[in-house]
Amino acid sequence: MNLIEKYSGAVPRYTSYPTAVQFRSCEGQDSIVNALRTLDTRAPVSVYIHVPFCHSLCHYCGCHTKIVDHTGVISSYINTLCREIECAAHYAGNRVKVSRIHFGGGSPNYAPAADIEKVLATVRQCFVVEDILQIDMECDPRLLNASKIKELSRLGISRVSLGVQDFDERVQKAVNRVQPLQHVMQQVACLRAHHLQNINFDLIIGLPEQTLETVRNTLAETVKIRPTRIAVFPYAHVPWMKKHQKLLEKYCFPTPEERFAMQAEAETILCGHGYIPIGIDHYALPEDTLAKAQKNGALQRNFQGYTDDPAEIILGFGLSAISQFRSVYTQNAVDAPAYKKAVEAGKPPVAKECILDDTDILARTAIMRIMSGLELDLSVFGNTLVAKDVLSLLQEDGLVQKEGNIISVTDKGKPFTRIVASCFDTYFRDGHSTKERRHAQAV
Repeated sequence: MNLIEKYSGAVPRYTSYPTAVQFRSCEGQDSIVNALRTLDTRAPVSVYIHVPFCHSLCHYCGCHTKIVDHTGVISSYINTLCREIECAAHYAGNRVKVSRIHFGGGSPNYAPAADIEKVLATVRQCFVVEDILQIDMECDPRLLNASKIKELSRLGISRVSLGVQDFDERVQKAVNRVQPLQHVMQQVACLRAHHLQNINFDLIIGLPEQTLETVRNTLAETVKIRPTRIAVFPYAHVPWMKKHQKLLEKYCFPTPEERFAMQAEAETILCGHGYIPIGIDHYALPEDTLAKAQKNGALQRNFQGYTDDPAEIILGFGLSAISQFRSVYTQNAVDAPAYKKAVEAGKPPVAKECILDDTDILARTAIMRIMSGLELDLSVFGNTLVAKDVLSLLQEDGLVQKEGNIISVTDKGKPFTRIVASCFDTYFRDGHSTKERRHAQAV
């Protein structure tokens, strides 16, 4: 309990480094144009498609999304998005190899199947799509039915991530996302009947009205359904960024100690049912490619979390989508009119960018090795990068151990892994006055 109190400050999630708070407004498109023109056509890239629409607002949501009551808005948006893909291909050429497509949101399965099909056709027209193409889609279970699942199967969707969050009815009502267990079970059975065997569950701990008992019950039902992967995310309460989260403050939230116990309980239950812990908050069955990637030292971490995707380059399309290159990140406009205006003018709709120097790239490697492999060889990164005082404190508390130049996160320290990673984050160390309002609670 003393450690939880000591290290319960705000820390980045480290799905990227530098993190999104280091992105700065850009006046032109030089960075993205140069990055596209110099892409290595021998290496595969991933494509991220952002569909920022939902049919109702979940009050815990921290995503860029818009609530619409009909799909005509989505279809119009998809037309613009496809033009953005064509614009990128104009600069990159049509020799870029795409090995994976990820549909994120929002609720991508809210889009009509014809719109998803149009996006896939545009990608195939503009780039070289590999035979081993994997297509992932985040899905709202409430918007799934037999007809929709049949269409997703026909379109070649190979992995589905279901936003389950919690099966407790009281918790669901508090966060404005009511989806009965029976409905989720039916949709999973239907997915499997249509040969969609790769199914992820996203769960959240730290939601209002959650208790250790409700979390246990959700986990008990989850292991019965047996998805191939399970993510157990800590809820990020950031009402200064997402004002609707204030609606949750009339409810009772779990304490940091209770959240800690929930996370520990998740690991105990899931590992007890044959799941392999991946990084700090993911779990996978041994036969899943994510578990194999971790075993082979190929586990990666990007804006979508832990992944077995080997591609270092991500091309993001759609409102607020982020593209990742070796030495620059770019983010599209969040404002829909600005996004559409840029695309219609034949320009990449980039609004922000983060240009990485050599120190950033070195720190990124160190942080991602900590987040993915839970250990690091300090001799590779020199002594100037690491915050030695914080690292020594972590070592004294038994959260990391050091043998020679190798530091590793201990079992005791695993829940504090993001704190360990922050030792290599120069921006975080220098931003003491503002970091508490930029990041979510560490534990």
